[in-house]
Amino acid sequence: MPNIVYRSRKDFTSSHLISMIDFHVKLPAYTMTDLSQTFFCCSSLAIITGASRGIGRAIAIEFAKRFEDRLHLVLTARTVKGLQETSSLIESLDKYSPERISVTIVPGDLRDGTEFPGLLDKLFSDIDSAKYQQAVLINNAASPGDISLLVRDFSPVQATFIQEYFFSNVTSTLLLNSRLISSFPMSGQGSGATNPVRRTIVQVTSGSAIRAHASFSLYCSGKAARDMLHKVVAVEEPSVRVLSYDPGEVDTAMLRQITHSISPVTAKLMTDLLKVAVTPERTAGVLCDLLHKDEYESGAHIRWHPQISSSLAFLLSQLSPEQVEVSVGPLRLNSPDASKTSFTLS
Repeated sequence: MPNIVYRSRKDFTSSHLISMIDFHVKLPAYTMTDLSQTFFCCSSLAIITGASRGIGRAIAIEFAKRFEDRLHLVLTARTVKGLQETSSLIESLDKYSPERISVTIVPGDLRDGTEFPGLLDKLFSDIDSAKYQQAVLINNAASPGDISLLVRDFSPVQATFIQEYFFSNVTSTLLLNSRLISSFPMSGQGSGATNPVRRTIVQVTSGSAIRAHASFSLYCSGKAARDMLHKVVAVEEPSVRVLSYDPGEVDTAMLRQITHSISPVTAKLMTDLLKVAVTPERTAGVLCDLLHKDEYESGAHIRWHPQISSSLAFLLSQLSPEQVEVSVGPLRLNSPDASKTSFTLS
């Protein structure tokens, strides 16, 4: 089935995200690959950071609901209590059975560079790659940094804090990616090499990776660095599926925290976003749908934004079929230009 593409360019007002949208929408003919059909149907290891609450917890629970074959969840976060609660919620599912789902909790602090090597070893300890058909890493853990400071307010006094921030949000992610790839290496050599274990790396990203917000210097730069890191992994490791998933506005403890930005404009922005935020469970379900369909370009930044989708639906209804094409799906961010964001709906 050929793609049908119409183009239209219109001013679109959204106080909280964009000023211009470039419509380039494709209606795909879904052709499920063997791998996409088996994402939730094969023996899998899934390591999830920041799994004690919010999106990380929701992804862990959604995985436990969807996987049909044996699933070993390795959950990490700073708080033991939160991890235990996540594990208890999984064990309370109707679908849960200890023969099918095992949960390992590994408390640890990604900010501590001296302790991180030990945490990394614990996350991958007793893991026999031969037991799994699939290895999944969800880089979810993140923090906003100090949102009480503008760039001009930083001084050498904060140098250690800044280093800890980037270690927690960028360096640790790089090392986790490296360990997953090396723990489940490609077998064979040369161009005919094959990989017996499917490997998928997902990082939970944000629109702040491409758009600047006052007082968010650490958060925006950390997210931008992580986006590029995962693009590089996609280039270096063609056999690894890599996705930067932007969940949109989600009602989490972190979003509520960042409504207290020192910048009045940013504080109002975040407060407005909280009013339309979705639940972690809802966006975790969308992520799982993307992983199941397996139609994303490896390394892509995919944004799911139900509020904009609703606004677009109204706008599209005002246009003739010759002006724009209608489709349904997540938003893909293509342009780093903060004044004009380009989207592809697929």
